Amino acid sequence: MERVGILGGTFDPVHLGHLAVARTVRERYGLDFVLFIPAPSPPHKGRELTPFAHRMAMLEAALADDPGLRASPLEAERPPPSYTIETLEELHRRLPGRRFFLVIGADMFVEIELWYRYAEIFLLADLIVAARPGFSVAAVTAKVEALPGRFRYDAGRRMWRREDGFGIYYVPDLAVPISSSEIRKRLARGAAVDRLLPPEVLAYIRRHGLYTPLSRSKRAGGEDCQPVKG
Repeated sequence: MERVGILGGTFDPVHLGHLAVARTVRERYGLDFVLFIPAPSPPHKGRELTPFAHRMAMLEAALADDPGLRASPLEAERPPPSYTIETLEELHRRLPGRRFFLVIGADMFVEIELWYRYAEIFLLADLIVAARPGFSVAAVTAKVEALPGRFRYDAGRRMWRREDGFGIYYVPDLAVPISSSEIRKRLARGAAVDRLLPPEVLAYIRRHGLYTPLSRSKRAGGEDCQPVKG
């Protein structure tokens, strides 16, 4: 059975931390590939996002040379908002017979009960929870214990297994201190981001003038930049 990792987010922009997480979980858990699925309009984001076409093009540029990492516009093909449970249901329809692993950060996991139809997610995918700065393994453990069902902890594999087979894997060494919000701020003030972004993504950003005060004012005034892929 093919094992597929799912990594969602706005990817505004995709950065080296995202790639490090995807490559680490792919190797560690024997995943055939990791699928990046950018959200066009996530329900929990209050700020204006960079147009989806730009974010998708940056992902494609970042992943082009790694066959184990792929990008999908799946969520843009459905009406908003983007809910994880509905994305997983669609993936099961499009890719039947696969086993899915949903990759999320510890910061998201500790609030997972706030997600739409969250308990149903556990019927469609195992979870891989990546450590995040400021979130301890004790907080992750407490959240696991508060979830429906009985879990047994396997210390050797750093995972919890529920009686119905659903698994939660914890990755303690992936607390990558890079955030898209900080990158956007640095780009807006002209600070260096070379060590935070894949070179292809930085080249795309510069070519299209993204994340500058001018690009934000254009969107606020109704002028939407039309990207050229690549």
